[in-house]
Amino acid sequence: MSRLGVWVVSLLNRLVPTQAMHRELAESKLSVEAYQAWEYREIRQIYPEFGSAWDLCGKRLLDVGCGLGGKSVFYAESGCRSVTAIDLRFKSVQATRDLARDRCLTTLEAFLCDAAHLALPDNYFDVIISVNVLEHVDDLLGTLRECKRVLRPGGLMLLHFPPFYSPWGAHLDGWVNFPWPHVFFSDATLIEVARQVEAQLRRNQSYIPSAQVDWERAIQLPELNRATVKQVLDLISELELEVLRADMLPPGRFYLARRGPLAHSLLGLLRRLAAWPPLREYLTTKMVFVLRKGQAK
Repeated sequence: MSRLGVWVVSLLNRLVPTQAMHRELAESKLSVEAYQAWEYREIRQIYPEFGSAWDLCGKRLLDVGCGLGGKSVFYAESGCRSVTAIDLRFKSVQATRDLARDRCLTTLEAFLCDAAHLALPDNYFDVIISVNVLEHVDDLLGTLRECKRVLRPGGLMLLHFPPFYSPWGAHLDGWVNFPWPHVFFSDATLIEVARQVEAQLRRNQSYIPSAQVDWERAIQLPELNRATVKQVLDLISELELEVLRADMLPPGRFYLARRGPLAHSLLGLLRRLAAWPPLREYLTTKMVFVLRKGQAK
């Protein structure tokens, strides 16, 4: 850890204002109900990015990494025959069950489960969805392999998550404000700044438990597998999943899409740059995949 690095990060933190999306996320972390509502709004905003593959009516769906249940509820309300929601945290599973009960959604069930070791039957689900989760799993290959196993032949896997080197891939929102800090500074430097910010702002004491980060014990950026675009593409190829859609989405896409022609032109340029291999690791804020399991031979 460099003292100069800590000083520079702290200075940048003061100079760069917190993004509106991060302020909204911070507010959502104040209660379970607020976070569930944020999850619901998020999936409602991003589901069109799956394109024509988004057809859940009458489907058996597996939600990998259900969080507190807001996304799972959206899937169930979209007409699924059944929604099986899984997560590694018991409190997340319980919150999802409680939300399903409150919404009278009998088609939604939640279970404590490791996605890399699914206690589920082969060739069962029509659709598997995972949104903003796969960057956190320890065994990404094992998780994708298990998802393929439980997906029926011809079934679809819809994945939406950031690569590690994306602008906010360090997942430091709330403690470090500026983009790409992990590209320029070491984990130790960023963790020290996060400790100092936490000591001043005390965010953890107001956040729900699942959103808290123990910066005092952290030795590296927590709960990240550091998967890159290239690594994910290689895993998809290794598993012989058919790629129906592979979009590298640039930062600012929602903001620019709401602006005028000049902003739309800039968005088009950013999309092309994010798809260009030399820049895609850094200009891709989210990877969107629609994958199909081949028919049984």
